[in-house]
Amino acid sequence: MGIWHGSYHEATAMSRLQEFGFEKSVYERPNQKWVCGHARDGKCCLAGPDAHGNCTATTECRPLRKGDHWHCTRPAFLGGPCAEGPLPDGACCRAIPKCTPIRSLRSWRGLTVVLAVAVTLALLFLTFGSIHGNRVISPGELSFSHSSVGRDCSQCHGPLEGRPAGWLTASAGSVAAHDNSQLCLNCHPLGEAPLQPHSLTAARLSPLTEAILKRDGAGTPPPSLELASFIASPGRSGENNIACATCHKEHRGNEADLKKLTNRQCQSCHVTQFASLEHGHPQFSDYAFHRPTRILFDHQSHYQTHFKDAAAKNFAPDSCLNCHQTDLRGGTMTVKSFETVCASCHDAQIKGKAAVAPGIAFIVIPQMDDRVLNGQYAIGSWPADADQPLKPFLRLLLSADPAMRPALNQLEGTDLSNLPKTNTAKLKAAQSLAWGIKSFLFDLETLGQDELLKRITLSAGRTLTDHEKEGLVAFISSDAVRATFTNTFTNLQNEVLDYRNHGKYAATLMVPSPDVAKPGPVKPAAPDAWVNQGGWYSPDGLFNLSYHPRGHADRFLSSWMNLTVDADHTQDPGRARAVFKELSAPGAAGLCSKCHSIEETPVRQVNWMAFHPDPIEHGFNRFSHSAHLSLLDTSGCQTCHPMNGTVNPGNAAMASASATTSHDASSFHGSFMMIDKRTCATCHRPNQVRDDCLVCHNYHIGRFEPLVANSKMVPLPPPNGKM
Repeated sequence: MGIWHGSYHEATAMSRLQEFGFEKSVYERPNQKWVCGHARDGKCCLAGPDAHGNCTATTECRPLRKGDHWHCTRPAFLGGPCAEGPLPDGACCRAIPKCTPIRSLRSWRGLTVVLAVAVTLALLFLTFGSIHGNRVISPGELSFSHSSVGRDCSQCHGPLEGRPAGWLTASAGSVAAHDNSQLCLNCHPLGEAPLQPHSLTAARLSPLTEAILKRDGAGTPPPSLELASFIASPGRSGENNIACATCHKEHRGNEADLKKLTNRQCQSCHVTQFASLEHGHPQFSDYAFHRPTRILFDHQSHYQTHFKDAAAKNFAPDSCLNCHQTDLRGGTMTVKSFETVCASCHDAQIKGKAAVAPGIAFIVIPQMDDRVLNGQYAIGSWPADADQPLKPFLRLLLSADPAMRPALNQLEGTDLSNLPKTNTAKLKAAQSLAWGIKSFLFDLETLGQDELLKRITLSAGRTLTDHEKEGLVAFISSDAVRATFTNTFTNLQNEVLDYRNHGKYAATLMVPSPDVAKPGPVKPAAPDAWVNQGGWYSPDGLFNLSYHPRGHADRFLSSWMNLTVDADHTQDPGRARAVFKELSAPGAAGLCSKCHSIEETPVRQVNWMAFHPDPIEHGFNRFSHSAHLSLLDTSGCQTCHPMNGTVNPGNAAMASASATTSHDASSFHGSFMMIDKRTCATCHRPNQVRDDCLVCHNYHIGRFEPLVANSKMVPLPPPNGKM
């Protein structure tokens, strides 16, 4: 039974297959494009169509000649040899009617595939070549910050010629991340080495790396971070460019944060690695900062002494926030204005009550030795009561005249009131000095502020701005000059003109001071009282023209200190330095150096302003004070900034108006202890508050100017609306 059933199934299967014997069936040719048109009726011919679809049928057989007879060769599946047989000439007597060949199934499938591919390509070309093609191929929505790019992919992907069809002209390898990064820099300037690690050149980054390794060592990174570092090792040399897309991933939606990175991404290239802020992060080494503050304010002495004084009870601050406020970004605590936090105690001091001298001696006629300055060394009329040496301001203004410099150099360190009788060189120099002073006063009276500015400009060795000029002359007037020197030099014009035109030296005449009228029942106000709020005045009314500061931020003081602070770059460094020394002395009028430090690098300058963050400066560290103010306890800012508890003697000396210490702030020490890492790690830890690197650190370091799109000036239409 089993054998029978097996034979039955084999026979059934064979009946469904084509028989390949040439006498049993017609061989179908599925690999050809065309088949016989009679195939649908089961009567296809043996020849079949040619490759072009033409019917090639002729007769049902090709007779075979044996001896002198022709025999029919029609195959058995067509009925076998026919009864009629071949014609006498050997031709088959049964012609096959012509058919219309049809395509094979294989050919139809091929045509369908080709047509489908063609239609698909056509649709792709139509889609990608249109202005809406970018929307079709976009990998996702752009972030909000890049949404203005729209669908113009070429702004961020270099080889695209505006539309996706441009891809066909570029090989896959040419779309390099580095090339795309150059397009990013068109909108995001990142300094001189934008694609280098931290946007710093290897020459700047290498010393920082070596210092960190020396200080902190390599750390103990977790295994996952070691693996990430191994993969990212090419970037650790600090010499390879890092494409922007390495860290900033686009097409992740409108609300995606392009700047968000994980700690592993940040640390994968670092030489010192650790698990988290709490575990392994190095201790803070320069936070708060070691550098001297711009404003020399000793918190310790103010808190312990000055604020407890009974005189300051009504306006002494009771909180750090009385004097400090966050900047616009909330990152830095800045100092409020002088008028808000300092004026109540220090305004009167600055206006002269605490200074050694209330005014600044600008033009003071020096005492001259009339015993020897006569005859051939005559100096003309001269105030008999002059008792001052040659002051720095007048010395600097005189040195602007090249003809006066030899005399000034000859008299350097010489007491003009006691000249050596036998030293003819010094006597001649003293005579030249006296006539130089008279000539300067004559020019000042006749030419006014222009003469003063000319000499100041020559001394500075550079062109002055209008703002500088305004501060340097401080509205000096002819009335102030004439009222001071008219009684002393009554014949100044004739003496100077004879000296200049004819080389004549008027005979020395020591002019006594005019008698001062006796005061009446009411004593008149002293000269200083007329300038309590600042201005030009003469303390003696004869030969001393002085300037009284107007208060804090006096333009005269700040302009002259700015002009002479970097004395090495002036025309006469020694005399410029002497002017600055007089203005910056601890007890000088205005008491500027009591609070304002001197910055030595990159250029020497006076720090007039407290620290304010540069909006385009990006350092390694950042901190948001505004986000932490609500977390302070009863200690206030000392929750994080504890005081060191001691008053530095150098600070106290510098704060004294009678101090003799230098104004250089290098000896000034801050009043606060270094912040401990544990203060931050108390809150910033996993599953509590963010502790990733980017909370406190920037990646791109440097000073990056923002770009402004180029735009043409569009002329305004005329008032009548007609062009």
